[in-house]
Amino acid sequence: MEVYFYIKSELAESAVDCGVKLSEHYEKVVVINGEEKKCISTLLNPKDDLEKYRSSEYKCLKFELPSKLCYVADKYMYIVGDGSKEAMEIYNKSIIPLKDYIFGAFRLPECLVSCTVMPEQISVLDKRLDSPILYDNSEELYINNIIESYKEEHEDFQDVLLYSFYSKLAEQKNFDMIVDDDNKIAIIIDKDKGKSISIKIPDLTKY
Repeated sequence: MEVYFYIKSELAESAVDCGVKLSEHYEKVVVINGEEKKCISTLLNPKDDLEKYRSSEYKCLKFELPSKLCYVADKYMYIVGDGSKEAMEIYNKSIIPLKDYIFGAFRLPECLVSCTVMPEQISVLDKRLDSPILYDNSEELYINNIIESYKEEHEDFQDVLLYSFYSKLAEQKNFDMIVDDDNKIAIIIDKDKGKSISIKIPDLTKY
């Protein structure tokens, strides 16, 4: 399985030649199968950290590892877990073997590598010639999956999104809204752009 790890550009050559030691590069200690493990945090998609992807200060290393050595968790849960014991418990429960992970299940999946990565398992990612990434980034895939699942369940879900979005903007006085409750239609007026749109008013009680 291919996973991705960012390292300072000046350290990339050494990493390729000597490997990435768990003792030096582990980012966190997590509970896996009831046991605390030091883990290197890697990515399933190099574009999941766009800032580093675009930066000349970092190189993206590609690790080719047996999936049995890797676990996946939702990094957003870990971030929130710094200030919430409940969120940290959810994070620990979210950790699953990489082989069981369904792409798009987590908003920001991190692949937890619980071992030192050997030189023969490491190469520098070539953004032009390397194997293509099947999706742009994990957050986009995650959000699209949620939206598509609701669209399948509710045929008016796109109206729900638009109505909720513009209702909030109207509350903030950025837009004017004319509401026709009898015909279930709302007209949104964007004064700055000099245009208006019409949307159906959805029945939110059925959600």
